[in-house]
Amino acid sequence: MGNCQTFSNTAQNYCAYLAKTARRIILVPEFDGSYTKNEIASEAGVTAAELQALFQNAAVKSRYYPLPLMENVEEIRNENDFYDYESGNMTKVKDGTYHFSGFIPFDDAGPALLGRLQDWYGQDFGCYIIDVDGNFRYNLGSSSEVQPFLIDGKTWSVRMVYGKYKEPMGIEVQFNFKYEINDKDQRYIKKSDLDFDGRTYNDVYALRDVDIASTDDSLTTLVLTIATDHGVPVTGLAKTDMYLYNSTDPAEVTISTAVESTTTPGTYTLTFSAQTEADAWTFNLLAASKYDPADTATGTFTA
Repeated sequence: MGNCQTFSNTAQNYCAYLAKTARRIILVPEFDGSYTKNEIASEAGVTAAELQALFQNAAVKSRYYPLPLMENVEEIRNENDFYDYESGNMTKVKDGTYHFSGFIPFDDAGPALLGRLQDWYGQDFGCYIIDVDGNFRYNLGSSSEVQPFLIDGKTWSVRMVYGKYKEPMGIEVQFNFKYEINDKDQRYIKKSDLDFDGRTYNDVYALRDVDIASTDDSLTTLVLTIATDHGVPVTGLAKTDMYLYNSTDPAEVTISTAVESTTTPGTYTLTFSAQTEADAWTFNLLAASKYDPADTATGTFTA
């Protein structure tokens, strides 16, 4: 009987495949808001500027979401499944699942992060991988696109691990990659060919959630307290990190000064040109500040 497959050559690679186990993953929704696949056109687009623009994207379905650095990572391709006929012959019926597990220590995690990670269950998404040496691992598209490895959202599992004595607490992350992910399509970009180090938080970061509250306002000033969702004051912000909008006009309000209190960290007094009494305002931080612009405070200008 003829063989329906092509016989391929079997010479060894010219260069060793030096990719390693994951150190962190970057979650990526499979499709953006217009149902276009999220991917990078080619390896030339894998730059610090390109990725950071994606980390800061205002559209949640187009944004990339790096996780903190992981420990004790295991990537396992389980054994293939075979069927045994009564004749004694065997045939392969299914490739083994590609399983991932990792641990995020509580130095970089906590219950709030656990809750946000739980929201990804059942979604259509994938991930890029930064390995222990800083290499960038990806799945090769049909036309050399740099694609994320697709994840089976129904296998996404995150849970709190309560450490024993002398063991750390943290978040365990587990999932299977989708069945159609084929190991032959795995590729990587060497750390030496990248202009960023994916193992650092300066180069690769996720937006942080913030709570913003107004404590006083007038027609020319606004006093705001800004803290993380853990209640930690957000300090060191500048007016260029902020956006104020008069939603009655509607128009952006140019912030003249933004001064942080010297006695109450995370409290800022903003000044601007006089606004109309009872006009409504909305305030948020810009994504370039590494905080989520969807977190807002609202109010009205008062005399």
